[in-house]
Amino acid sequence: DRHNLFGAFTESFDLMRAELKKARIAEAKANTAKKELVAKLSHDIKTPVASIKAASEVGAALAADGKNRENYRQIIQKADQINTLVTNLFSATLEELNELTVTPSDMDSAELPALLENADYLHRAALPNLPDCLLLADKLRLQQVFDNIFANSYKYAGTKIDVKVKLEEGYLTVCVEDYGGGVTEEELPHLKEKFRRGGNAQGIEGAGLGLYISDHCMREMGGRLTVENGTAGLRVVVQIALSRGI
Repeated sequence: DRHNLFGAFTESFDLMRAELKKARIAEAKANTAKKELVAKLSHDIKTPVASIKAASEVGAALAADGKNRENYRQIIQKADQINTLVTNLFSATLEELNELTVTPSDMDSAELPALLENADYLHRAALPNLPDCLLLADKLRLQQVFDNIFANSYKYAGTKIDVKVKLEEGYLTVCVEDYGGGVTEEELPHLKEKFRRGGNAQGIEGAGLGLYISDHCMREMGGRLTVENGTAGLRVVVQIALSRGI
């Protein structure tokens, strides 16, 4: 049939289809390779950043005057910001590669204050008393969730932060609210989407991955993350599932 007009046309079409299939396979392999490279580089960057932070903490402890101590504190804060950004990039890449692991297990609520204190390295929040309960959570990922929430408040609000905790049916709810005025109602539904940021983010560094990753982690732990406008600023509600062994 290739010797008549229609046969030649169908043969050409089949050849084009085969080449398109090869091109799509090659493109998929290239995209996967790029994502794996980003994940590797993100992981490798965290090691020197951790060394910079550790050395700065030692320097701050040994500094003889307030000016040097403040300089070291600035280095520590920037190292924490870099670490948060790199962690989000790393996690987003792993999630696309279906390799972002979230492994919830029993966790005592007494461990929660340390996670909140670590996230609030500028000490802008007064931590409330926590009820005694047994949570179902991945401690590493839960720390990442709070790191992202506080980092966003530092960047976009720069105010004091209110933290409230209460037991609800099936969850321990942690409510984190700043005084930065919040965002528009139109922007609220999109803040948990990948690469989406509010209008108050103009001119501020960030990739729009923090809440996306945090929402994914909470869902994988059987919990929830909700973003809403509070009375004075943005309110992020983290609902951590209670362990069935409670």
